[in-house]
Amino acid sequence: MLLLIGLGLSLKDVSLRAMERIRGADALLLEQYTSFLPSGYVEFIEKEAGKAAVRLSRQDLEDNVAATVGRAKESDVAILVPGDPLVATTHHLIINTARKLGIRVEVFHSASAFTAAIGESGLDIYKFGPTVTVPFWSENYRPTSFLDAIGRNLENKEHTLVLLDIDQKAHRPMGLDEAVSIMRAAEKARRGGLVKDDLKVIVVANAGREGQQVRCVALGKAGELKGSLSGKAIALVMPAQMSFAEEENLRSASA
Repeated sequence: MLLLIGLGLSLKDVSLRAMERIRGADALLLEQYTSFLPSGYVEFIEKEAGKAAVRLSRQDLEDNVAATVGRAKESDVAILVPGDPLVATTHHLIINTARKLGIRVEVFHSASAFTAAIGESGLDIYKFGPTVTVPFWSENYRPTSFLDAIGRNLENKEHTLVLLDIDQKAHRPMGLDEAVSIMRAAEKARRGGLVKDDLKVIVVANAGREGQQVRCVALGKAGELKGSLSGKAIALVMPAQMSFAEEENLRSASA
């Protein structure tokens, strides 16, 4: 059997039910290229399980997914995933591959940065449009389409959750200053008039984790938060028109 287990956001977020299955699994595989776990979390899991977790690469779960999943034909294999395995990071390819191979799959859900960031912002989850990601740019890769999606959401009076990319080589989250810089460069390239200094953004750092911070600032002053947010996983919320209750919730969250 293949066990797809969400570890949540903070240390020990993993459910008791999931931990029982982790202890009983024949092998533990850890996917850590799509998100981050708090310091010491992997060691906690390994100690509780009495076995080491083998680190997986993106290639293991994409190009070589059949070989990886195939290990669960004859034994119980647990793939450990930060957050929730089917929310912010969707692993349906793993599930579909396993089913095609005749392997039973059991999914254990947990807390996700996707829902935590929205919830901690104080805004109504039902008023959010499509989520976007600000990607790292390279010499031959400079997408700007995320700004188009934010613009469409604002036109529809919908809030936008903006996730920041992960540097796979350095295994670190994009910093707030980097995100703002890329957004400004994208705006310059497309000349759409969306990214302005007075654009309101809600910065949610370490959502659902120790050291969580929520701040509502104008984009032009976001750089002032750089020092206090260093090293933290950051999500941005671009609010559209807010209700009185949402404004009150936001004031309370960012106080």
